[in-house]
Amino acid sequence: MAEEEDVQIVEEGEYTPKQKPSLDEETRELLKQREKPRFRRQQQYLYAKLKDTWRRPKGRHSKQRKGKSYRPPRPKIGYGAPKKVRGLHPSGFAEIRVHNVQGVEGVDPETQAIRIAGTVGGRKRAAIIKKADEEGIRVLNRGV
Repeated sequence: MAEEEDVQIVEEGEYTPKQKPSLDEETRELLKQREKPRFRRQQQYLYAKLKDTWRRPKGRHSKQRKGKSYRPPRPKIGYGAPKKVRGLHPSGFAEIRVHNVQGVEGVDPETQAIRIAGTVGGRKRAAIIKKADEEGIRVLNRGV
């Protein structure tokens, strides 16, 4: 018992939770509706050489092409997302691509989040992240 009293908890830094978008109830429900099954290639579970990525089944007697219920589903137009949430990040934010520090300035932290472009180097990336943290904007590809 004496050993437990000697232990001190040292916190390195404060925990800051990720920013959440301000969404109305309807948009939150529509984001849940947007979820769809994972479309897999025919018989990918039988052969290790076949990847999971979708390929259209073209065989004459293909059960998956015919839409049998005991086979994996195929992509169809009905799986499309509702118009209001189409193109949003799964968190609910609208994504804004940023190439420099000036791109962070016009972003609304309530509804938008930034994604740093892939061509941005380390020094400029650090400056963009610092500016976004000051303004309370979420960075989707922080890299940390």
